[in-house]
Amino acid sequence: MISKITPIILDRRHIYILPSKAGLGFMLTLLIMLIGSMNYNNSMGYVLTFLLVSMAIVSILHTHRTLLGLRIEAGKVSPVFVGEPAEFHLWIDNREKATRYNLVWQHDKTKISNNIAANQHVNITIPVPTLQRGRFFLGRVTVYSRFPVGLFHAWSYINLDVSTLVYPQAIGHKNLPLGQETDHAGAGNSGEGEDFIGYRDYQLGDSPRHIDWKAVARGQNWMIKQFGGLNTSTVWLTWKDVSSLQNVEAALSQLCLWILVAESQGAQYGLKIPGCTLEPNTGEQHRDMCLQKLALYH
Repeated sequence: MISKITPIILDRRHIYILPSKAGLGFMLTLLIMLIGSMNYNNSMGYVLTFLLVSMAIVSILHTHRTLLGLRIEAGKVSPVFVGEPAEFHLWIDNREKATRYNLVWQHDKTKISNNIAANQHVNITIPVPTLQRGRFFLGRVTVYSRFPVGLFHAWSYINLDVSTLVYPQAIGHKNLPLGQETDHAGAGNSGEGEDFIGYRDYQLGDSPRHIDWKAVARGQNWMIKQFGGLNTSTVWLTWKDVSSLQNVEAALSQLCLWILVAESQGAQYGLKIPGCTLEPNTGEQHRDMCLQKLALYH
């Protein structure tokens, strides 16, 4: 097995080859043919038997050379949320003057087959399911081939040093925790802006014209519509806001959803969890930093 920082090149020491099931059957047939030729002293039987043996030997060389010298390099992997497949990109470089046929790339139950033309650089994508948050590694990939006639199986194990982040699953309620940890500025506080930025729980003294009366008519909780203009609200997403949830993963999932909601609404938001405080900000980089802290929380 090859395990190192990419790129890697398959050499003779790391390519293994054995007869396939078809190859074992072929060998048994040759043995029977040889015994029959010896028993009946049949010269044509000898010729046919040794001709087929020589063809099998040549196929060993072709099967081995299908993998020999392949150059593999890991591509960029985007973070995903729990439950989404992580898509690992591998760049395969064939610098030989011959086409590589019937290559199969296997990771667990996922198999991807391809041919690589001479002097070509191709990309394959290996989707891997994710079940929990955190740093997720691709792990071992097996590449094999049975070209040209399927009598022999050549393979190599590759452990690519490539990983991605798996964020918590974004589930929970979408109402941002606009309480004591939230600062409002300008139109975001007065509700006089024109841009809708979300809901918060009704508090005594709130203006009736900001109440979501349609939700009240449906028997839902009393909620206040929030609007902002040039100035938007500043929201603190804290561990205290999710302390009542049943477990750590549920708390992280709720914070994850709030981060996505706050970002989509253009609000300034900060994150406070044990061991980490990120000051209020907005933008893709700030969102990714917050999600990364949630993914690696322990």
